[in-house]
Amino acid sequence: MVWKNQEGMSLIEVIVAILLVAIAIIPLLQFFVTGSAFTATARHEVTALNFAQELIEELKSVNSRQIGVARECTETGNNKIRLANDAGNISINHLITITAGKGEGQVRRITAYNASNQVVTVSPVWDTGKAPDDTSHYLVCGNGSILTGAVQSGTANTVRLAGNENSKNDFFKDYFIMIAGGKGAGQVQKIKAYNGTTKIAAVESNWHTQPDATSFYRLYRYEYRIEVPAAAENLKTIKVTVFYPSGDSLKELSLTTEKHRR
Repeated sequence: MVWKNQEGMSLIEVIVAILLVAIAIIPLLQFFVTGSAFTATARHEVTALNFAQELIEELKSVNSRQIGVARECTETGNNKIRLANDAGNISINHLITITAGKGEGQVRRITAYNASNQVVTVSPVWDTGKAPDDTSHYLVCGNGSILTGAVQSGTANTVRLAGNENSKNDFFKDYFIMIAGGKGAGQVQKIKAYNGTTKIAAVESNWHTQPDATSFYRLYRYEYRIEVPAAAENLKTIKVTVFYPSGDSLKELSLTTEKHRR
């Protein structure tokens, strides 16, 4: 039998069908996009938590006298910082990192220490306008500990870290390295490879100013702060805050530990 009035779909019917399919697909696409973003945020959150825990564990080995809040310094010069009154003996040639507050992120070498007033002299001088004050939190540690150190040497796209840094190959891969003092200060690069034997970290692109043996560095997976928000008579509270990406913004995750004064 032959039908004489067979007709295909009209243009309007085709357009309506396409619109119906689009209406059905868009929520599914939004679901997948949202799910992907949620997964990425969750992954960052887990990594940030692990990083914060690593920092807390390292800080447990630090003498409580080596971490604190600076005090107002009346001595002249752009190379001074006055430590907390419980600072005790501070070793010359140790490094001091400003971990929060004014001057945050700078790393310097201690060249002199006056135990009578807890004033430290550093080299090189603090960045212009960023000398620490009584809002600054600090950490004093040896070279190559708590993710800070003195550069041994550098090339166009590598830097040799302190000799006692981690000996596992690619341990610092995907970490960021900031030149936090000395030649090339202010530059930040992502590490793409790390040789645990030679301590050489290869970065993703060439340095604008090549670091050298006068440079100091900070390593971090995510930006972080170390603060001393409270100090009881026998206990000192240490707070680590890690900032990790969540969509177009940053979230923060904090852990605390307490150290007995000694």
